[in-house]
Amino acid sequence: MHKYEQESKKAGKASFAYAWVLDETGEERDRGVTMDVGMTKFETNSKVVTLMDAPGHKDFIPNMITGAAQADVAVLVVDASRGEFEAGFEAGGQTREHALLVRSLGVTQLAVAVNKMDQVNWQLERFQEISSKLGHFLKQAGFKECDVFFIPTSGLSGENLTKRSAVSELTSWYTGPSLLEQIDAFKAPQRSTDKPFRLCVSDVFKDQGSGFCVTGKIESGYIQTGEKILAMPPNETCTVKGITLHDEALDWAVAGDHVSLTVTGMDIIKIK
Repeated sequence: MHKYEQESKKAGKASFAYAWVLDETGEERDRGVTMDVGMTKFETNSKVVTLMDAPGHKDFIPNMITGAAQADVAVLVVDASRGEFEAGFEAGGQTREHALLVRSLGVTQLAVAVNKMDQVNWQLERFQEISSKLGHFLKQAGFKECDVFFIPTSGLSGENLTKRSAVSELTSWYTGPSLLEQIDAFKAPQRSTDKPFRLCVSDVFKDQGSGFCVTGKIESGYIQTGEKILAMPPNETCTVKGITLHDEALDWAVAGDHVSLTVTGMDIIKIK
């Protein structure tokens, strides 16, 4: 983090230090927007969470769809400052489009992080205004009210993110969970571990050794190293030489895991 803070200060973008954790390419850092889906993992009290940082900019909606299609639950971050929330929510804004997209891609549980609450002095009125406008829209989009959670946060000072805030202006009216507690409280989806193996490919790249890597989320079944799998549509079999999950080599993986498979016995250009 110290390195990112120094580098972002040099680039004249001191407030972007946190964004650089997942915005790793030069172009993303120059433009100050997320372009590719960044991925990392963290652990809560009861879950191992794969976090995918999807782009919010309208130029990169196809990338956002790639990320959202692999998600079980979503966190929608909205800007509470005056004029900013309205810009994202009114006609042509991205907030509505993202909410509709994640719902149509099968995500049913949503945490709304109402960010930058420090900019509006932690006003309850502003939080209620955003919650009611957005809540009404999300209901129309097909989210159940009991599956949508609104959490006031401040990313810059870290208030209400990993632990409950101690800011008196907030605690006077908000006694709910922090963002991390809410993520921990999400209901885990049912995994089809007893069905045949299915992996939806999100990326293909060349490895150092023989063969190449295929990444994606296992939708059903399980996989072990040495197993033969069928690639469609070319209808050819290939062999799984290695499995990595969050840069850790494993012997097997199961539905719900975001894995990288090293496969041999087939041409890379045939996998899409």
